[in-house]
Amino acid sequence: MPEETSMFSFSPVSQLSRAHDHLARQGKSLPDAALRVLAREVILRVSRVGAATSPQGCQPKTAEVELLCDALLSADDTAAADLVRTARLDGMSADALYHDYISEAARRLGQRWDRDEATAAQVILGAGRVYAILRDLREVFLAECLTAPPGAEAVFANVPGEVHGIGTTIAADSMRRNGWDITLRLGLGHDALVEEIARLQPTMVGLSASLPSVTFATARLIVALRIRCPQIWVLIGGPIVGRDPDIARIVDADAAASSIDEGAALMADHLADMNRLRSERA
Repeated sequence: MPEETSMFSFSPVSQLSRAHDHLARQGKSLPDAALRVLAREVILRVSRVGAATSPQGCQPKTAEVELLCDALLSADDTAAADLVRTARLDGMSADALYHDYISEAARRLGQRWDRDEATAAQVILGAGRVYAILRDLREVFLAECLTAPPGAEAVFANVPGEVHGIGTTIAADSMRRNGWDITLRLGLGHDALVEEIARLQPTMVGLSASLPSVTFATARLIVALRIRCPQIWVLIGGPIVGRDPDIARIVDADAAASSIDEGAALMADHLADMNRLRSERA
């Protein structure tokens, strides 16, 4: 099997590279095993995505999916994104794009890994590209799911591994008093929380974390959520923001808030952005 050292040179999921650099500046390191975990996370989540309900003839052909899988593993950094962009311009719906094209290609990527037809380093690269493509297409997915004016609603949750939920509960209660519909989920493990949020399909998620020790758990959670709910906007809050003002960039959250008032303002701004997006597409 080919040599698989120096996996960070493959630029996997973007925030893992940033986390690696951040830790390196502190004289620490992130184990290469973390990259395998994130790659598995991407492939696991897309494997749970059901087929789209697109009309017959609007779905990609098997050969097109195989070509996308090849592009995800290729030396060309833009090949896979270019194929997805072309499919979109040719009229493929966001639903088919996600469920039948990108997700199926990622499933085949995992199958090649399981059959030793691709190295771990190659699959880490491919999984990172899947994540980046879905991240770039967030506005497309969001526009198609906004069939009605977006409301002031969100899911608030603790990052798995957090022991105390009092801060998250207080934040949720404060937002409710200001007219927001907040669904609170506390004490769930990683898989259970991801699937619960995927079931709810919110447009906004607020995650609470306290200590730097949950940084990787937060990054992993956000990767999984963006795969399962590509339309979501993620806010990170809690004491971890005060301890590390760069935390949003490291874990790939959309914003970070060190106080409830700051978080409320950021969420209100995103709600206004969603309403503008819907009015522009109406």
